[in-house]
Amino acid sequence: MRHVAVLLMVTLVCSSSDESSCLPPTIPNGKYPENSNGWYEDGSRLRITCDGGFEHQNQMNTTICGNGKWSSAPVCERSMSACSAPPKIPHAVIIHGYQEVFAAGSEVQYECEDGYTAEGAHNKKSVCTQGSWTQGPTCSKSEGVTLSLCGSRVSRRYSAKKGTDSAVPWCGARPYIENAVIVEEGPMYLKYQCNGFYNLAGPEAVNCYSDRSWSELPTCEEAFCVVDPARYAGYGLAVTQSEYMREGEQKDFPCTARDKYIYVQCTNRRIALSQCNYLSLYI
Repeated sequence: MRHVAVLLMVTLVCSSSDESSCLPPTIPNGKYPENSNGWYEDGSRLRITCDGGFEHQNQMNTTICGNGKWSSAPVCERSMSACSAPPKIPHAVIIHGYQEVFAAGSEVQYECEDGYTAEGAHNKKSVCTQGSWTQGPTCSKSEGVTLSLCGSRVSRRYSAKKGTDSAVPWCGARPYIENAVIVEEGPMYLKYQCNGFYNLAGPEAVNCYSDRSWSELPTCEEAFCVVDPARYAGYGLAVTQSEYMREGEQKDFPCTARDKYIYVQCTNRRIALSQCNYLSLYI
């Protein structure tokens, strides 16, 4: 009975202490030093640092824990000099992790797809300057090919230089499909394949008809989810930049609570999250 009384007294003391403490605050587009205990004592002061491309509203950057609640939390708003996602360039991919906002001075590098070479921008980079991106490279077809038409050999070299388009002799310019590349080409047909994070919807092959028209074109549909730290911070997710996840992919992300992880799955382009827990409980 004495042991029970002692245990009850300890429990009451801990509860009293917890009531005046604060849980980690949710600061969209901002971060702060994490406490290994997972909570902050009464009177704790946090200095918030905004993510790249964001700045403090009204110059306020601290919040204080008092009686279990945080004072007015700082707001990280998008900077006027920040840039949105960089522009897409036909036949090129961006070598950079996905994010929606870039700080002024940020650089992204483009790489042309196989069979294409860069023109225009020697360093293949684009820079965020005062809310806009500098001009990136142009990816053009690097080699000519020989095609045959209706059984007879018709030699025709072509190149997708700036201002022109690659062509099938009978139907003319090859259709451009966003986020897709041509992986096979015959005298009267083309086969497309979608880039990573996209699925092909529609026919794989496109045919050239005798009336010089193309058959139905496929499209490349998004097949990914975006783990946005601002959107999911309330779940305890401890990531600072948005990340891509392929359709069906499963991944463990760290939580704000020490040694805990959150299980995330991309299903039907929607994010499903578990509660923060120790990794051993997911195995």
